[in-house]
Amino acid sequence: MTHLSHAYPQGTNLYFIFMTKSGSGSDYLTNQGTIIDAIRASGATLSHHHGIGRMLAPWLEGQMGEVPLGLLRAVKHHLNPGGIMNPGGTLALDLPDELRR
Repeated sequence: MTHLSHAYPQGTNLYFIFMTKSGSGSDYLTNQGTIIDAIRASGATLSHHHGIGRMLAPWLEGQMGEVPLGLLRAVKHHLNPGGIMNPGGTLALDLPDELRR
């Protein structure tokens, strides 16, 4: 199922709902990853009016690029050298390398 939401001059957000039988949370994450990989491969972007979020963080660097995300990481480190604010936050700034897609 799909619906359009929040239309902008640049485009609109498409909300997709996929129904499937899933035996575990890891099944869900595998299915989600496959779907998002296909969305990115088609040239679409990961956008949402609430932000990317933790679930889409592994794909953020691939969308933004290494330099822009590196700049955000540097700003966060400068303002928060102890890493106490928003650890593991929503912009993939603390995402381990092995989780990046």
